[in-house]
Amino acid sequence: CWALAYGYPCCKETTTVLSTDESGTWGYENNTWCGIEDLYEENKDDCWASLLGYPCCESNIVYEVDEYGTWGYEFGHWCGI
Repeated sequence: CWALAYGYPCCKETTTVLSTDESGTWGYENNTWCGIEDLYEENKDDCWASLLGYPCCESNIVYEVDEYGTWGYEFGHWCGI
């Protein structure tokens, strides 16, 4: 799990996003922060933004962060980082 590299466990049941940063998406369970695994980890061609109908970014330049994730803007469209 990606969160282990930062000293935190992965969320076992929590899917509620409380925070998003350049490392990933964070939840909270068992009295500690935990990393929420990417829903498309098994298919690296997709990213979380495809769930919302947006493409994945080719770059990692952040323009906006909201409750869904980190957003970029490329080729005249919003995209997920």
